[in-house]
Amino acid sequence: MKFKSKNLFLAAILILLTATLGCSIDSNKNQVVIYTSVDQVFSEPVLKAFESETGIRVLPVYDVEATKTVGLVNRLIAEKSKPQADVFWNGEFVQTLVLKEKGLLEKYKPSGASGVPAEFVDSE
Repeated sequence: MKFKSKNLFLAAILILLTATLGCSIDSNKNQVVIYTSVDQVFSEPVLKAFESETGIRVLPVYDVEATKTVGLVNRLIAEKSKPQADVFWNGEFVQTLVLKEKGLLEKYKPSGASGVPAEFVDSE
């Protein structure tokens, strides 16, 4: 996959895996907190492009290599009563299902997602 295509794919995944966890982008602060287990070398260019295009400041929280996605998932579970993240971006399907089963994901259908193949979209 070419780098540009990979960024586009990652951006689509970011949109599809949006889990606002009861939070929303604070329009007064014009910022969004993103927890991500996607390697920084791949996620950072996408997040910077998002900032450039929207003017919304991105505050990324990256995983720790030792715990990867599981560490962020545990953090999200621990923060359930007072969520800190607006978005959780990861590539681990099973961990996303754990969050879904615990009621930590919010439904979201982005307006630009109509071209995403159905096999990549959760029916809920």
